[in-house]
Amino acid sequence: MLTALDQDIDKLMGLRIGADDYVVKPFNPAEVVARVQAVLRRARTASETETSRVLRVPPFEIDLDQHEAVVQSGNARHVLSLTLTEYRILAQLARYPKRVFSRAELLSTCLPEGDALERTVDSHVSKLRKKLEECGVSGVPTGVRGVGYRLLEL
Repeated sequence: MLTALDQDIDKLMGLRIGADDYVVKPFNPAEVVARVQAVLRRARTASETETSRVLRVPPFEIDLDQHEAVVQSGNARHVLSLTLTEYRILAQLARYPKRVFSRAELLSTCLPEGDALERTVDSHVSKLRKKLEECGVSGVPTGVRGVGYRLLEL
């Protein structure tokens, strides 16, 4: 809350009605920025602990903390043996399972450290598909001609 009211009762009332912080005019802009960053840091830490770090998109369960991907096929659960790039591609697609990701998007998010070509994504997706087919899941990820890939069909 940014205000000209500087009495203690005003500050207490502002904080009681839901303000995260209370800054009185005139103010130092650097101090306001630092206070906003502190609030955002606290909010980010709280949301990270509240949200699940496991992506569940049937038949997949991807644990982002353990770097483990599991696929459920029938009554069997298979832990996938994926390379880092295959894991990153699967996790990225699982975050938004119906969204189509272009090769360039997958390249920048899943292979940021290299200067690979867009067709490199095709190679990794092909290997990922073979591993999923061995576990009884076929046709995943789905290719969208001329665009890229998505995890699930609409």
